[in-house]
Amino acid sequence: MVIEQSDPSEEDAEIANQEHIAVLEQGNGVWHKWRENNPNTIPLLRGAELDKLDLSGMDLHNADLRQASLKLTNLSEANLRNANLSGADLREADVRRADLTDAILIKADLRSTDFRKSVMETANLTKANLSGAYLDQVDLSDADLNRAHLVGADLIKADLCGAQLIKANLRKADLRKAKLRKADLTNADLRKASLQAADLRKANFSGANLRGADLRKSRMNKAIVKKADMQDADLRRANISGTDLSVAKGIKSS
Repeated sequence: MVIEQSDPSEEDAEIANQEHIAVLEQGNGVWHKWRENNPNTIPLLRGAELDKLDLSGMDLHNADLRQASLKLTNLSEANLRNANLSGADLREADVRRADLTDAILIKADLRSTDFRKSVMETANLTKANLSGAYLDQVDLSDADLNRAHLVGADLIKADLCGAQLIKANLRKADLRKAKLRKADLTNADLRKASLQAADLRKANFSGANLRGADLRKSRMNKAIVKKADMQDADLRRANISGTDLSVAKGIKSS
């Protein structure tokens, strides 16, 4: 099933269905039965106030949660596959071990949100604000993070293989042991980011700002660094075979 990836500014979409909200607030048991009895009904929760609710383990796949407020909400282990959370506010929400495969989070406010060990494969996080978010061991492979804000985000051991991070802001992000094979980081801001022991093979850093980045022990085989600013970057013990550092600026290799 293909879900149209709409911009949260659209005005023609339906607003929250109060009956759907009432069922949701009755808890997982009632909600699960309702979804079983209404398999073709898309939960309409757009703009709903769902702050601090316990929605752990809830089946919210395909749900319309655009511009919903989910601050401090417990969504751990929830099924959010294909859910549309564009413009939603999930600040400090607990979304650990949730399934957000193909979810749409365009311009969502995800500051300090806890996504640890969640699956966000092929999710659309364009222009989302993930500053200070916890993304340890999250599967973000092939996700769209173009222009996303990830300042100070925790991405230790995250899987970002094939992810789109064009013009993403990753200043001071912790990407130790992260997987970024074939990721596109064109013009990304990685100043003072920690990429220790990260897998950066065939990643595209064209025009990226890597000033002061920690690249020790990273694998940068066949990475593209054309016009990348690598002044004061630490490349000690990094594997750079197949990478042409002569096209980068300000290299510090020892």
